[in-house]
Amino acid sequence: MTGPLRATAANHYPWGNGCDGWRLVDRPELSLREERLPPGGAEAPHYHRVSRQIFYVLAGELTIKVPGRILLAKAGEALEIPPGLGHLVQNNGPEDLRILLVSAPDTAGDRYPVEDHAAVPTDVAHHPMYWL
Repeated sequence: MTGPLRATAANHYPWGNGCDGWRLVDRPELSLREERLPPGGAEAPHYHRVSRQIFYVLAGELTIKVPGRILLAKAGEALEIPPGLGHLVQNNGPEDLRILLVSAPDTAGDRYPVEDHAAVPTDVAHHPMYWL
């Protein structure tokens, strides 16, 4: 058991276009991160072959684009992304988006760009990869 987890300079990492993250739990089988996306902040579209992710919104509004749909979540709501589903996380709102991101297992070594059709496993190849 550990003590309280919090965002500090020691566990901070920059990512995307002006986004910030903090590693709260960082184990191979599970990760918990707090992330901040400024207005217009986004990550590159990708998918995970093994990892399942849950995005819980602390503040702002989360937009996740998946093949054929746009998913929205506000503060107090969560979105789940199963393995194999291409996704693009964005902040299209006027204020900072703050989320908690749970990944099980951790996504280290399990991140593939959606443009890389050769890397798409056959069990998820039915997802159209041209949705952006």
